[in-house]
Formats: sequence, structure tokens, C-alpha cells
Amino acid sequence: MSRRRCLTRIIWTNGGQDRSWSAEYFLFSRCLWDPQRLFQPILKRALAHCPQRLVGVAIDDTRLRKTGRAIPQAFYQRDPISPPFHVNLVLGLRFLQASLLVPLHRNAPVGTRALPIRFQEVSRVKRPGKKATEEMRKQYKQAVKQKNLSRSFVEMGKQLRQELDEAGGREKVLVLAGDGSFCNRTCFGAIPERSVLLVRARRDAKLCFRAPQEARPRRFYATEKFTPEQVRQDESRAWKTTATSSASEVRGFCTANT
Repeated sequence: MSRRRCLTRIIWTNGGQDRSWSAEYFLFSRCLWDPQRLFQPILKRALAHCPQRLVGVAIDDTRLRKTGRAIPQAFYQRDPISPPFHVNLVLGLRFLQASLLVPLHRNAPVGTRALPIRFQEVSRVKRPGKKATEEMRKQYKQAVKQKNLSRSFVEMGKQLRQELDEAGGREKVLVLAGDGSFCNRTCFGAIPERSVLLVRARRDAKLCFRAPQEARPRRFYATEKFTPEQVRQDESRAWKTTATSSASEVRGFCTANT
């Protein structure tokens, strides 16, 4: 969302749509501000309710539906609530949002609260038209590699790590939790320092460990591969059960030692 659009919506929220906006726009033109800075006080005050060493932040993409075709950032996207047998498309803006997971269930009979600490627009790179030159098509392919959802996730993770340090959480470990769209090489290859990436994976995903020391540097990955489903069905692995809070209820969660 652009800064000018944010200012317009703030004026409407405060009931100033029927008066002149010149004073607010003049002030805005003289003093630019970063919308993401508005979330920093939330992080600083909520950090006191996260006494543990791990600080969880859930990151996911979301869509805001739009009807106007003159919005340059809007594009057709898959509707996440469409049935699996019929994929629907919606016109809208795509945002990447991050929420701080505050473990209030440790001290009170309530569930974990998710407080927003980041809301950033992630626009899609516009595809060149039929009359585009070969050079324009090459630039488009390079831009897609640099400006995509995974790259935005990595950049947001670095910014959250820096903001957590500024808020007084330098000694804490940042746990970035996401869905399966962030389970890729780009996200795992740029995890910030003092941070952990926790994402979902397909049950048939091909995984492997790093090659043993005697096989380096000729081989980086080990030849033996396995899938999450094989790990789940492997009775020789020890499982650890832990209590988690979900939907205001304490539930059991099992992890396998790998």
C-alpha cells in the first residue's frame, strides 16, 4: 500500500472526508514516514510477555480484494478459499504479514495472541507484452528472480531480526514460522543469524543431509535421501511429545529426532 493511500484512509477513518485535505497532504510532503515503523511500539511492549528464549513470529501472505482495474499493483490471484476441485481467481493486492506470537497461555487461561508487527505489500513483476523486445524479456526474468514472495520473506526476516535486537531481544532466538510456500532453497539459504526457520513440507518431499566430511568438497549433499513420510513411519526413531496451545486448547505435538 502506498503512503499516499495510507494517508487518505487515515483521514477517512477520522471522519475528515468532507473537509479539505490540503493541510495533511502538505505535512506529508514535508515529512515522509515509513509505515512499518508504526509496528515497532507493539514489538517493544509485547516482548515483555515473551520471557522464554524463543520468540515466535508467524509470516504468511494475504490478499486484499479490489474491483478497480486502474490499480497498477493489483493482479489476478488464486482464491485461497476456493474448493480444491474448482480453482477461482480474484483481483487484488498481495501482502506479506508477520504476527508476533505472545504466549499468554503460560500465565493466564487464554490462548496465544498473534499481534501484527509487519504488513508489507508484495507486488508482482508485470509481464512484458507481445511487442516486448528480447532485452525486455531478459530483464523480466531477472526481476522475477529478485522480486518474488520468497525474496520478500528473506528480507522481512532480516528486518524482524534487527527490530528484535533494537527492542531489547538480542539474546533471544527468533523463530520464523511459515507455510509450505516458504519451504525452498531461497528461504533456507538466507536464514538470519540467531534465527530458526520452521515451515511445513510435503510428505513426499525429497530431503537429505549434508555430505560427510570425507566426501567434501566434491559433494555437498549426501547420496541418501528420505521423505517426511518415511521419518513419520520409522519406528526406530525416538519421538518427543510436547504440549502446545492451539485454539485456546492445549494439544499434544510430536517431533522425531533426526
